[in-house]
Amino acid sequence: MSTDWYHFVSAQVSGERTVDGMGGKEVNPVNALSKNARLLFVPPGKLGDSLISLVIANNLVRAGFDVTVRGEFPHQLDQWLPGFKTGPNIDHDDYEKITRKYDLSIIDSQAPNLQRDGVDLRPILAAHSAFFSLAHYETSLDGQFDPQTLPSRFQRTLQPLVPNHGLVRNHQDLRLSMVSHTVEFCRREMNLSNADSANGIKLPSEIQQNKDLAKKLIVISPTSGKLKKNWLPNRFIALADHLHQKGYSCVFTVTPSETPSWRRQLAGRFAVADTDSVSELATLLSKALAVVCNDSGTAHLASAVGASTICLISSRDRFFEWRPGWGHSTLIMPSIPVKSIFNIWPYFISVRRVLDQVMLAPTEET
Repeated sequence: MSTDWYHFVSAQVSGERTVDGMGGKEVNPVNALSKNARLLFVPPGKLGDSLISLVIANNLVRAGFDVTVRGEFPHQLDQWLPGFKTGPNIDHDDYEKITRKYDLSIIDSQAPNLQRDGVDLRPILAAHSAFFSLAHYETSLDGQFDPQTLPSRFQRTLQPLVPNHGLVRNHQDLRLSMVSHTVEFCRREMNLSNADSANGIKLPSEIQQNKDLAKKLIVISPTSGKLKKNWLPNRFIALADHLHQKGYSCVFTVTPSETPSWRRQLAGRFAVADTDSVSELATLLSKALAVVCNDSGTAHLASAVGASTICLISSRDRFFEWRPGWGHSTLIMPSIPVKSIFNIWPYFISVRRVLDQVMLAPTEET
């Protein structure tokens, strides 16, 4: 399978961009000093995980903190995140220097470049940085933070933000989505009692103005970061054929490296959108009546920008934790439990079932 830039980014962009103002966000201040405290937030590297973790960063903004997010995907979505300053991934050799520039750094333990060539920076950084992780966390990082590393004028304000236990997923309540787990983590471990599920994404004004131009647009995203998560390509194409016959406009979106093969498969019947960046992908998704996709970063992005999201998954768990956590989203599962049989689940989701669900997608009029 080709390298998926939605899940792995090799390009490094230098510098940070400052965003003026807080975009009119409601602020729930911890205290008057919090507005002067500068926080660094480093999300995980995958698109979907990054979007979910931004719930933490956005709740810090809502609490009145000055937050800079360093991650490639948030940086590409800079215009969609008016509440943050953003920057690209931090290089391995720069973590110590950059984290020291902030009053508190909050870092996902799986963030890019923390480990390289056998050198793991996390035990060193843990003395002055707070670590968390959505689902894969090293418990040895708990309890390593030294409160004396906080600036004295902010110590009482910032120390409550340091988690006692950095694992976001709560295994005691598996009915919650990962977005809801993250909200509960903010309340339980970071003392952000007013936390909510927003991750800070807002449609840029020019996109809001043009949102009605494609009321019958269906975006189809037929790939993901793992081949085993994908529904059958020929069924995605058959779905598009049926939708076209019913008067819908269908466009496919895949990663840049996958575009040539999908253009060959579609043979001119349907367009493959030029979505070379996550910002371009977000723009396309935000204009769709519905987005049909696998369990993927695209599903989370579609949900985050407000598109009706129809997500095809291999599990029959209606409380699937990694389901899209914003807006109107629907899971379509195999008709019988077949997950344990390798790569057979896609055959137990019919084109008709997906088509029927697309036809139920809510419009702005409803």
